[in-house]
Amino acid sequence: AVVSTQSTGLKLPNIIEGYPTKVVGLAFLPPIFYLSIFNFFSFWQWFLGASREPWIHLPSLEMKLFGCNPHQIISRYTSPLLDTIAAIPYLVHFLLVLLYPPYCYIHRKRIGSLEPALRSLWCGGIVCSVSVLTQLFLPTAPPWFNESAVYDADGKLLGMAFNEAGFQRVDAHYGYLLFHEMYSKSPITFGSFPSLHVAFPTVILMNGSWISWKFGLFHVCLISWAALYSHHHYLIDVIGGFMLTFFTYQIYHKVWNPFRRADKMCEARSSLLEEGV
Repeated sequence: AVVSTQSTGLKLPNIIEGYPTKVVGLAFLPPIFYLSIFNFFSFWQWFLGASREPWIHLPSLEMKLFGCNPHQIISRYTSPLLDTIAAIPYLVHFLLVLLYPPYCYIHRKRIGSLEPALRSLWCGGIVCSVSVLTQLFLPTAPPWFNESAVYDADGKLLGMAFNEAGFQRVDAHYGYLLFHEMYSKSPITFGSFPSLHVAFPTVILMNGSWISWKFGLFHVCLISWAALYSHHHYLIDVIGGFMLTFFTYQIYHKVWNPFRRADKMCEARSSLLEEGV
């Protein structure tokens, strides 16, 4: 609502839960930027002249760092039960991105303020934006590609597996091409590093899990395992997603937090109005 006083002729910006509307709008900029890149990924590849050839050296990098490829060890034994367990956090992931910020807004009074909702949009959007820019300028091949790609003698790609990777077993178990349809529509094929499937649950964990921090930590661990088990990601992708989120929140809390400062400014301004200043 617009706050004004006829006696002084003072007009203030629109206020939403103690925050100026322009500050609330600021929280939406990173998600909007991310969606503008993600949804038009092919256009930006063409417009910026970005390489479409994936960087295929993550397995060798892992061998140097860990002495093995952890995803191969984790997926050595598969079963319909494990496939289903791995599929659940992947399916929930898409709902989390849409539902978590509104959840923070709806429960803002119980949480204490509007800041967690704004923070989830701001930090989550930055994490997603940095990830998609990395995937734009440094496309990285996931395990399923490196393990299935067939090249001719000249190095031309002849064929590869479908990008639902290990979840094609889930489609086969239940007789419905859910993951195939979902991943065939993705504009990004080579986006292994960093893992957004791990990054966004980490955003929720660091922002304030909606059930408990223990459940949030369990969720991060579960989807990390699922990413490796399904051959969608390498361990280094998982670590990259976690570290990107961690540093984003460190910058938010220690370098620049536009929403906390805006809240204090609004409180001070409101108190001045109440005092008739």
